[in-house]
Amino acid sequence: MSKLLVCIDGSAYADNLCRNAAWVAKQIHAEVDLLHVLRRPSDYEAPTDHTGLMGFEERSSLLEELTKVDEERGRLDTDKGKIILKHGARILQQAGVETVNLLHRRGSLVETIQEYEDSVEMIFMGKRGEHANIDSAFLGSNLEKVARALHKPLFIVSSVIRPIKRFLIAYDGKDSVRKAIDYLTTQPLLKDKGLDCHLLVVERNEGDIDSSEAGQKLEQAGFQTTLRVEQSSHADQVIAAYVKENEIDLLITGAYSHTRIRSLLLGSTTASLITTCKVPLLLFR
Repeated sequence: MSKLLVCIDGSAYADNLCRNAAWVAKQIHAEVDLLHVLRRPSDYEAPTDHTGLMGFEERSSLLEELTKVDEERGRLDTDKGKIILKHGARILQQAGVETVNLLHRRGSLVETIQEYEDSVEMIFMGKRGEHANIDSAFLGSNLEKVARALHKPLFIVSSVIRPIKRFLIAYDGKDSVRKAIDYLTTQPLLKDKGLDCHLLVVERNEGDIDSSEAGQKLEQAGFQTTLRVEQSSHADQVIAAYVKENEIDLLITGAYSHTRIRSLLLGSTTASLITTCKVPLLLFR
């Protein structure tokens, strides 16, 4: 049985993560590994040590108190993580997911996810972590690190959730989006579900991108596809506008390449899409 890895914290995206993952799990008959990663013990240590300014007795007393504070903070974080996992499991089970495995780990989120990557089909994350402003124009640092490190499809959850009836493939002809087409046409996630399929090609100049092969694969797989080709040097703006105007529920794309000017880990276009499109995004690299 296939598995999904859902990375959950105390952010505003937590419930939507579980609901989106439940929908995917039922589409492909998968079980869910629900993962919460605690900070390393060193992350609890006081950032600045002023004990050198004090006498020996005062310094010893303060260090003892700081150690107790760090231990208590670590214990509370552990308890909080258990509550988050139980809450997420309850949402998944209420949505019809039969098997939910709770994973409580400590350390690096990226390294922990990499340990599980080979055993799962898809990985889920929110756009930002629990300490980020949900309305921020910037993505969570962990999301960018994970997206750069992994090779499995990454389902990025937004703050808006609704039934998925229409999905859009943003096609640029690169290997990553070809990988997305191959996945969609061979796996049961969206096949034979009666969903509206949209294929959007944004060229810099007319004729730059040949989407005929992608269209043929989608048609042969049974998708009724609406194709639109536009010319623009701002692909992210065209795609975001299309998502909004056509009430798209899920955006599927490959990771756009880096630019020389902006060295964003996901590429400037991909980062812009994740930030501006208020729908979930399924990313292939």
